Amino acid sequence: MAKKATLPKSVKQRLQPFIDKGVQNGIFKDEQPVALMFKKKAEELKDSIADLGGIKTASAQRFVANCIMSDLSSMLRQKSYVAHLDIWSCESRILRNGRAMANVFGSVVIEDGDSTMSPALFKMGLWDEDASLADDIVQNGTYSAPVSCRNLDLDILDLRPLSGMTVFVEEEFDGHGDKVQLLRDTYDVTPIAELENDISRNRNDYRMVEATVSYSGVQQSKTGNTFGKMLLKDESTMTIEAIESGENLLLNALCSSSTANAFGKYSEVLALITTSMSDQYGLSATIECAVGIITIAPPKPETPASGDDSGDDASSYFNNDTVETIDLDDDNDDSEEEVKEEVKEEVEEKPTQAESKPEEKKAEAKADGEWTTGDDDDWDDDWD
Repeated sequence: MAKKATLPKSVKQRLQPFIDKGVQNGIFKDEQPVALMFKKKAEELKDSIADLGGIKTASAQRFVANCIMSDLSSMLRQKSYVAHLDIWSCESRILRNGRAMANVFGSVVIEDGDSTMSPALFKMGLWDEDASLADDIVQNGTYSAPVSCRNLDLDILDLRPLSGMTVFVEEEFDGHGDKVQLLRDTYDVTPIAELENDISRNRNDYRMVEATVSYSGVQQSKTGNTFGKMLLKDESTMTIEAIESGENLLLNALCSSSTANAFGKYSEVLALITTSMSDQYGLSATIECAVGIITIAPPKPETPASGDDSGDDASSYFNNDTVETIDLDDDNDDSEEEVKEEVKEEVEEKPTQAESKPEEKKAEAKADGEWTTGDDDDWDDDWD
């Protein structure tokens, strides 16, 4: 059994009131989490501690204790909850400016004392040192963790980790319910053909589509991060009238690589999206999450025996070296949605505006694979 972390005697005396308050508020059960915070903070500040003569000196211990007190005082002002999490997606990346981040999405059951909420959707952004928490979770896993949340009345709860205190503990929990039903209970389905008339007002203004996957694939940016692309159709875009009118028959959407890898052609999905419109490129979307109604596994990559079997399809188009590589990483420290903006600012390929004639079907996959998003100025920057 690993040895438990302990606090130096003088530090424990200073932090004991904060520990007692945390126990009272249900944030932790004993001093162990605070001792781990002290140990972790000492490792993070090792250069400064070395200048103070090492962690065994009174001045160094006092310095680290002050840092912990600052974090605890902020934490204790927050309302904390126990969250039972069902992870639908978890994507990590390093931004060009060096910041680590991870986006987690799924369903959650919140415990507040003796009361338990009904299942709800949640998202959680993990930044910098908190981004490493994502290493402890996997897609479709279930976990419990202490979290904070400013507003429990939102359709999608914006969960926040408690500074230095949030740890994901794997658990068996059967209270999350059905994913498809939870999405249907939370959002109405919008036909793809009507999305142009109801553009998202900000990054949290979601639409839900029920669609068939026409294509899904993964692409890599210059910095090594991966992202997915999906082309979606629904009944509103597959009518004879739509075909004859030349209207846009595909929704070009950006998604996580795990989402793109989860669904093959002809899969039927519920996708929660944000939309944008560009005068130059038209309608495009970003998929926050996608849940399979009917899931078709994507084809496994095959190694050709000989010759060139690249073909003239969407997959070969996205993997063609002549296609400009998209750089997703954009330095934008002022927004907690940096990674979404990186994608929106860098994608410059024109989307498909109409489906080809029958004799042009072979080239359709290439055209369908092109997409872009709208101008960042169209977004409302008024969010946390």
